[in-house]
Amino acid sequence: MTNNPVPDAANAPPGDAWLRTCSGDHRLAVHRAAGFASRFMGLMGRAGLAPGAALLLPGCSSVHTCFMRFTIDVLYLDREGVVRKCVPQLRPWRASLGGAGARHTLELAAGSIVRWNIAPGDRLHDPRSHWEVLAPLSPAPAQPASAPPSAPVRAAMRGRQRGAAVVELAVVAPILTIMGLGTVQYSQLFFAKNQLDHAAMLAARAGSVGNAKLDAIKNAYTEGLVPMFGGGETAAKLADSLAAAKVSVEANASIEMLNPTKEAFQDFNDPALQTLLNTQGKRVISNRGLAFKPNSVGPTSGETLQDANLIKLRITHGIKPVVPIISSIYKVYLKWQDTGTDPVQTRLINDGLVPVVTHVTLQMQSDAIEPDHPVSSPGAGNGGNPTNPGDPPVTGEPPPDGECGTLGGCTTPPQPPGNTCPVPISANLSADALFGFDQATLQPAGIAALDQLIQSTNGQTYDTLTVTGYTDPIGTEAYNLELSRRRAQAVRDYLIGHGLQVDHINVVGAGSASPVVQPGGCPGMTGAALQACYAPNRRVVVELTPRG
Repeated sequence: MTNNPVPDAANAPPGDAWLRTCSGDHRLAVHRAAGFASRFMGLMGRAGLAPGAALLLPGCSSVHTCFMRFTIDVLYLDREGVVRKCVPQLRPWRASLGGAGARHTLELAAGSIVRWNIAPGDRLHDPRSHWEVLAPLSPAPAQPASAPPSAPVRAAMRGRQRGAAVVELAVVAPILTIMGLGTVQYSQLFFAKNQLDHAAMLAARAGSVGNAKLDAIKNAYTEGLVPMFGGGETAAKLADSLAAAKVSVEANASIEMLNPTKEAFQDFNDPALQTLLNTQGKRVISNRGLAFKPNSVGPTSGETLQDANLIKLRITHGIKPVVPIISSIYKVYLKWQDTGTDPVQTRLINDGLVPVVTHVTLQMQSDAIEPDHPVSSPGAGNGGNPTNPGDPPVTGEPPPDGECGTLGGCTTPPQPPGNTCPVPISANLSADALFGFDQATLQPAGIAALDQLIQSTNGQTYDTLTVTGYTDPIGTEAYNLELSRRRAQAVRDYLIGHGLQVDHINVVGAGSASPVVQPGGCPGMTGAALQACYAPNRRVVVELTPRG
């Protein structure tokens, strides 16, 4: 390719330079970075490089793309302008070397190498470049060996820049070094965060099975940090790592239990469990039989009992940055960013540590006992006294005909008239309307209510029928469980015997669980007055779940 003749002025492509490849001659608008300032700036600060534009760096056989915002193609040329190496798609913050034989660099718009099929051996023809004078492709008149260099040659020699690469390296190398150190420091914090997350999960698990006791949570968190402080293969080494973890937790960690809150203990305290667990006056949130308890919202917490049985932890742990230079940058930056609203984080930052915050939420597996200083967080709305908005509105319109969808009700194709999608049904039926007091035989009013329930199914087949019976707390627990089961069974038998179509059936006797009126809510009452007070607790809940 180096022996191709140079096109004459009549046949040359328009422009001040052109690149000859196997796909033809391609015009280039070449900007020459011949001075120190232009070479140093290069393409920094530009928004991009237009197709057909190029930057020529004479006497430069390596480049970097620091502080650039776009990708470029790079060609390395020898002393005669012949392509020696092609580097496509060089992204920002990269460096590249031309290798043996490279003397000049030509930077092109990204994609030029592929678009023009540029390959080693192609040549840049630039009438203003010194290689067109030093190494012309057409015969040149011979000069005596002793003749002085021509004026163009002397001008090209005077225009060469020496030492520019060293200056660029002196400027860019510290930046690249800081970036490398920053990556190392980030890696340290990343792995520390992973270990802290693992320890926080262990802490939440210990709290969920340990009555939400902060001592159990703290001990489990500390033990979870043993690998972070060296671990060990022997008991002595493990003891040393545990001791170091304890020191770090005591000095640099803050463990907060965000839930259950003070208001949740106020709303859902169970006096019977206080006596059973001997909590010495500390309030208790029951974790027993949650599936059978109502989802009523507490007036001060804004939570349901199920929400109150979630343990939520926020653990803030200070990690010391260890990488030189970067650690100082972290400290200055964190102090500048600190608003002072979190005293724990402010203290850690002033101690030269990086606060790492971990949140974890887990379902309680035991009864929560109120800690010494529970977090106060009243429910949102109504000045911290939320109210239950009630059940959502119910429409009497049947769903549209067609196949049931997961989000949009029913879709096409249409079904025969009368064949509609089954919808979930939940009915809370008063046991006093269904049965006589302390009885499990259906009464006429109860039969009418069940007939209406069967009619509401429109003859559809449901996947699951669940019937749950409840009683009041009057009487022994064993007797109430048996009575509630017999009542649920009676309802089940009537529904199935009178046309209700289901695939699966569950019958549950819950006894006095999930009371609407809490035990002790009818003080001083006896006989009929006590029975009337506890009437809301006596009920049968029927739930119908449609097929998937």
